[in-house]
Amino acid sequence: MIKLETDSLDVLIRTQPKLMVMFGTDWCGNCDNLKPHFESVSETYREIPFILINPDNSPKSRELIDLTNIPMVVAFKRGKLVASEYGDKPENVDNVLSILLG
Repeated sequence: MIKLETDSLDVLIRTQPKLMVMFGTDWCGNCDNLKPHFESVSETYREIPFILINPDNSPKSRELIDLTNIPMVVAFKRGKLVASEYGDKPENVDNVLSILLG
């Protein structure tokens, strides 16, 4: 899992064939609940970049998906948003990943 420190999600979307992204903050308890599962899944699927973005520090990235709630997990495939889910349940990550892999 990579914590994206710059507001450059657009570059990753253009350059990576597949991409998993979690939007979450340090002050969000639900985000903290989801992070361990997101990180664990990233260890299994090392061929796919798993990116953690703090939306408070990434307005351009937030606008790319019209983010309204956190935690939000999204997937991009060949530059297009293919799945997104809001919530702190592990199945939110698993559902988005299964669409990305499908």
